[in-house]
Amino acid sequence: MLTSNTMPRRFTRRHRRAHHRDIVSPTQPHDSAAPIPLSLVAPGETVTLTTIQDCARLRQRIADLGLNIGLTVRVVKNDFHGPLILAVKHDTRLAIGRGLARRIRVHPGGPNNNSAQQDT
Repeated sequence: MLTSNTMPRRFTRRHRRAHHRDIVSPTQPHDSAAPIPLSLVAPGETVTLTTIQDCARLRQRIADLGLNIGLTVRVVKNDFHGPLILAVKHDTRLAIGRGLARRIRVHPGGPNNNSAQQDT
């Protein structure tokens, strides 16, 4: 029998905060100039990579995939579960995991946003 003092570790407040850190509350003011996680970008949007969080090893992994700061990418698929599919350059598709996408910060509306709409 569990008492309130011996709750399993998975139900602690720290876990809930870490698991839901990217969810934006509707009551929080949204600064359009602030970078957002790549995992929250809607499909079809063009974004520019601005920062990569965490360690140098993760930055090297992302650079090996061809994602560099200042690169403009288009989100092809983001179902808010499973991997994201990105269009890098013209016809290259790149699938990245949600955990990795959560650590990449982007600015919405890349410089190619207007040209992408004219191609369709």
